[in-house]
Amino acid sequence: MKTFLAIAASGLLLLGFGRQADAQTTDGYHSIQVFPVVVDTASFAQQLNFTTPNLFPVVVKTRYFPGDGTPQAAAGPIACNNVTIPANGVASVSSLRTLCPALVAGSAFGFLHMQAQDSSDGMYSDIPVFAAFSRVSNPQGNGFSVESFAASTFTSATAVVNGLRRLSAGPSSPAFQTNCFVANMNQLDPDGPPVAKAVDYTVFTGTNQYTATINLLPGQFVRLLDVYAAAGAPAGDYNNSTAVFRAQGSLADPNRPGLMSFCTVQDNTSFGADFRIGKAAYGTLGIGSNDGMAGRESASKVDAQGRVFEIGAGSSANTHVVYFRHPDTVQCQLLNPVTFAPLTAASGLEMRAADAALTTVVGGDNATSTGMIYTGDKPSHNGYNNRYLIEVESNETNAAGVRPYAIYCSSGSGNTFGYDIIKYKEAEDRF
Repeated sequence: MKTFLAIAASGLLLLGFGRQADAQTTDGYHSIQVFPVVVDTASFAQQLNFTTPNLFPVVVKTRYFPGDGTPQAAAGPIACNNVTIPANGVASVSSLRTLCPALVAGSAFGFLHMQAQDSSDGMYSDIPVFAAFSRVSNPQGNGFSVESFAASTFTSATAVVNGLRRLSAGPSSPAFQTNCFVANMNQLDPDGPPVAKAVDYTVFTGTNQYTATINLLPGQFVRLLDVYAAAGAPAGDYNNSTAVFRAQGSLADPNRPGLMSFCTVQDNTSFGADFRIGKAAYGTLGIGSNDGMAGRESASKVDAQGRVFEIGAGSSANTHVVYFRHPDTVQCQLLNPVTFAPLTAASGLEMRAADAALTTVVGGDNATSTGMIYTGDKPSHNGYNNRYLIEVESNETNAAGVRPYAIYCSSGSGNTFGYDIIKYKEAEDRF
């Protein structure tokens, strides 16, 4: 029996060329955001709050995408009111129905797409950004909170939600039910007719697993009421289960969807519930988000300008730039560009890594790997994440020929992809 991670990783390109959504994040201010769920029903209502750090008012355009099964699902996106956030201030909207007067009577749920209006100077100095927070409550005041997420965090990476349950009521405990939701992100600038994408969802219950498939058009939002039943699990109690959402097809498909998935676990007495977003597990670049600026591992042998990674005959050196986070554990090494096997000093190459202050961190003469590096605490790096340099040069052996290479880096919290060259084939010997 395969584990859910093994299944999710099928077809994984660990050393891909080319290239989240996390749960809550401190990187919360963006220009285009999404509330994964908005709701206005007899059971739940939602208050929405918006804030901006900008020293000028920010106007947010909102669009509601009705979920399947709601009265206006066939109507497609519904334009709602703009929200004007005062400079360095807060704006609140009492309910989804207040925000979207075009809602008809009946239950409404779906997702809300939000976009800051263009700045007055083309984002030269005034970059309009905002964050949003909401409370979803039942008539008794029980419920859950939902923050907005940057639309860019929803990728085609396989997503995982854990801690799910379906339990019968006990003498002193309510019944619990898990509902899951999955959406294909909308297209603001489609370059052709909308194409439906098949999405598999698998529920893992101990040693058993149950899988079903849905097809989603861009902007479509589907509720899986009792995800165990939706996936075909037999009747009965389940606890601490996991749901995995995966778009069908190759991870290298150029037309893959931006998937948004989450689940709520509710008690069926008070209808109090919680909210948990799908965490990106596997993407084109391996573990973590399908994000070329935050890949957990990647390899390159050519830069953005098409320059091949190689050291020319004689003595020359290349300097690459990569961004890491603090604190984190990272490592980089030189690889054979054909087999991707690690290189040794016999290749005629050596490398070292330097931080933003140009202080050598690790490597040097005849080193072809950094080994594991602790990037350092925030205070020792001025409190922020920063760039590193990877310097590769001749080690004075095999100097008569051209020596090609690839670079592989991995990290626990993500790094940029591509290792672009900022100095190419310079005639110098730096170490």
